[in-house]
Amino acid sequence: MSYFVIEDFKSGLDSRRMTVSSVPGSLVTLTNAHITRGGEIEKRPSFVEVCPLPSDTFGLASVGNELFTFGSVASVVFDADAPSNLTYQQLSHPTGESMSDVLHVAGFSGRPYVIAQYEDGSVWHFYDGAIISSWEDGRARAEFTVTGGTSGGIAATASFTVTGGINSPGDLVNQIRLGTIPLLSSSVQHNGNNTSTATALANAINSFTGNPDFTASAAGDVVTITAALPGTQYNGLVLSITTAGSFTVGSLVDMAGGVDNAVSIITVDGVRITGEPILHTGDNVETAAAIAATINDYPSAPDYFATAIGTTVNIVSVAGGTTPNGYLVNIINTGDVTTNVTSATLAGGAATASTYIPGEYAKPAKSKMYSTTGASLHFSKIDDPTNITDSVNGAGFINLSNNALGSENLTSLANYQQNIAIFSERTVQIWFIDVDSALNQQLQVLNNTGTVSPKSVMEFGDSDVFYLSESGIRSLRARDASNAAFTSDVGNAIDPLIINELRNNRLAAKRAVAVLEPRDGRYLLAIGEKIYVFSYFPASKVSAWSIYEPGFEVQNWAIIGRNLFCRSGDTLYLFGGTNGDTFDNCTVTVTTPFLDGRSPASFKSFTGVDVACEGIWATSVATDPNDIDDMQLIGTISGTTYALQRVTLQEMSTHLAFKLVNTSSGSAKIGSLVLHYEGGDVG
Repeated sequence: MSYFVIEDFKSGLDSRRMTVSSVPGSLVTLTNAHITRGGEIEKRPSFVEVCPLPSDTFGLASVGNELFTFGSVASVVFDADAPSNLTYQQLSHPTGESMSDVLHVAGFSGRPYVIAQYEDGSVWHFYDGAIISSWEDGRARAEFTVTGGTSGGIAATASFTVTGGINSPGDLVNQIRLGTIPLLSSSVQHNGNNTSTATALANAINSFTGNPDFTASAAGDVVTITAALPGTQYNGLVLSITTAGSFTVGSLVDMAGGVDNAVSIITVDGVRITGEPILHTGDNVETAAAIAATINDYPSAPDYFATAIGTTVNIVSVAGGTTPNGYLVNIINTGDVTTNVTSATLAGGAATASTYIPGEYAKPAKSKMYSTTGASLHFSKIDDPTNITDSVNGAGFINLSNNALGSENLTSLANYQQNIAIFSERTVQIWFIDVDSALNQQLQVLNNTGTVSPKSVMEFGDSDVFYLSESGIRSLRARDASNAAFTSDVGNAIDPLIINELRNNRLAAKRAVAVLEPRDGRYLLAIGEKIYVFSYFPASKVSAWSIYEPGFEVQNWAIIGRNLFCRSGDTLYLFGGTNGDTFDNCTVTVTTPFLDGRSPASFKSFTGVDVACEGIWATSVATDPNDIDDMQLIGTISGTTYALQRVTLQEMSTHLAFKLVNTSSGSAKIGSLVLHYEGGDVG
């Protein structure tokens, strides 16, 4: 009798390799759990609902020992269960616009420095509730509202006419194609009547299962072929028909007429500001968000950005000044999509807005507040974050695009050793900064890396910075004693998962928000309704990723002492409850890759399994190396089985994978796995 042991799970999730060739101790899935200092799998604490938050408040931040939330209304009433240190701060727009979001919160001298956005798309900076009037969002803007539409559209069609033939075995249609796509599985014979032959051809097309799968109908002697899906993707496919004998067809019409329910194109002053058509999702709010995201991703010259507030899209000139005033915005819709207007005019650009346009990210460093605005890094007067114009006392700005290509749109900032790391989407510049701005000096430029998600940037220790890039989760760290930064692939094990998130949910990825969990120092990166968790304990050689699925999107994190709060919508949660050790009945899923006992080509008779665990685990196995999803339940394990009779198996294969699921309340752990087997034939 032989066995092999998985002693720990220090590698955590690893999505880089096939499940049949992954390293033992790594995991295919690890959901709602993390890896401990000892390399064990541990169920995550629960997200305990603390209280509802007023619907006209936005954001959540901790500054000093206070929790803050913000809004434009004069006052709010908190729920009776709200924390006693929860404070509301009113941030009033200069002309009374209502707040729509809080973009970023930093702390300076123990008070909040807030960057807020309003329903007209404008951005303003505040310190301790007072607007910083030197920042002036005088950019030209226009708006429109998505008023209707459904997902889908009109399917493209092609057609032909059966024009001749006799009831003869040699009179055939051998093949019908749209482009290179076949529509028949076998030939169709003319039956002597053009109308009934057209019906037979339509039936033959309908009975053929293709990919994509087209349908057909007949009206008299005319056959109409309809695309598998609505929209424009099949327009232009050429219809070709191969006949034999005296069978003839005519009036061939290629695929055409497909229409997307979409905002097809938006232009400003004749300049296109969108790429591909934006398909209506069936929800006007979601569609408005998709339109704004498309405008933000599309490079135009001059450039524009957009925000979505409910169903309203605000289009704003990136450049300040009066030049864009009067530019015409044209919105071209197709299908059943409607907007309140099909054209609008940019207005509101102010002559004074060119230098001090408020950016969307700020961070204190060395007695000043630093803020990004386009390509400029602004810094305030010493010890006064509200003064950004007093150059005699240290205020000023640096145009980073004069120092490195790709720095035209700065996104985030981080302290890096004694310096500051300045991010754009494509570059990272490392600068030495000083209270004396004359001593500011560029030290290094890292090209082809950066962040699309400002709030994903998080200092990790004193010499590392984590951030979400286009290629996955990356970090800045010192290469050697020179302290020169380089990009590390800290997220390499889960890069395929992260890249998939960026591809499928780019808007959520841009909203990603990170925090260092205060009790164990884990890096938590919330993207949509998933939280990617990095457990790093170098003394134990633990460097492991896992995923939490709380069932909601975390929009803000805030730390008070050892307590980690988060906000989702209008609900405040406390991770782990007040003691940090509260658990719920969330589903914990652990899947190992296929295990082979270091003899992948040998057949084995698997006879049993032992598990070192706490809690109740439904245990399944898969024995087909080609299908890890083909799991068979072998039993429910409660507690460590080593001193008990092991769970028996009767499976013959070269490989075996485990899946363990916990759905009970309370804590749960898995420490190790043992697989018993008897040697068999060599494959």
